Amino acid sequence: MFATEGQDKCMTVPPPTSLSSFTAAISALLAVVTVPCNVLVCLVILKCPPQFKNLRTPFTYFIVNLAMTDVLVGITTEPMSVVYHLMEARALSSTSFVRLLHLLYFLPCTVSVLSIMALTFERFFAIAKPLKYRRNVNHFRVFVVSGMIWILSPVFLSPYFAMGYRTFSFLFANVVILVTLCSLLYAYFKIIKTIQSRKKLRQETLRGFCFANQKATLFEEKLTSTFTCILILFAICYATPCLLIYIMNLCTNCSCEAIHWLRDTSFLCVICNSAINPFLYAWRLPSFRKGLRFMMLGISRKSSLPKNST
Repeated sequence: MFATEGQDKCMTVPPPTSLSSFTAAISALLAVVTVPCNVLVCLVILKCPPQFKNLRTPFTYFIVNLAMTDVLVGITTEPMSVVYHLMEARALSSTSFVRLLHLLYFLPCTVSVLSIMALTFERFFAIAKPLKYRRNVNHFRVFVVSGMIWILSPVFLSPYFAMGYRTFSFLFANVVILVTLCSLLYAYFKIIKTIQSRKKLRQETLRGFCFANQKATLFEEKLTSTFTCILILFAICYATPCLLIYIMNLCTNCSCEAIHWLRDTSFLCVICNSAINPFLYAWRLPSFRKGLRFMMLGISRKSSLPKNST
């Protein structure tokens, strides 16, 4: 898979038919899950009434940005992967089609990485400087940052046209993913350290601590625990491909069949993240579950109206 352009000894060696069929089947299954689940995430957060104010925060709007990225994966990358691998199984190929698939693979990856970074800074600011956060971080600024992420992400893809997939994936793994993961881990431990020191301070000064401030702080800490789960899932789904890309580029004795397996596995690990994210939000965000139940009840009531009228 993905063996066009650049110096690659395996580009003329076809992958096993079973591998192509397997990757096509998994891509189709993920597309069926990814699109409706992430569309539902966007609808619940954006369409729920004002009383669900915990769903209208900068944190959840960054979640919407991630969900929109996952929708892009579900409606473009995964269906194109199905088509490509079915063609591959029949020994058919199209350079322009593969190139487009590469771009639609790396673009959501870049948007996801930058969105996770923005989410990390949002959490750090919310925990480290809560007063400035409430005063300065608003929905408009979140939308501006999200828009800038989508505008800047294609810029990171320009080296692909000169390098080809295999070399660019190695560069992408080192510069974009590994550097980002290191930055996220550093920021995460700073956040955890701040939370621990604040808990200690809260225990010492509980009587003089304003109830409203205490409630707001606890809410931000709960969101941070959700962010921790998102970060862990992101690290697993992106660190694994990084390791596989290293093996793929540095292994001198690997057969071409092994290289094809490494490529497809790294691809599937990344797109799996898009299918799992919505279930993570539903598991970790009580306000999301309440909003989802509210929407489902509203839909069921509307569907029952014609029956009642008759």
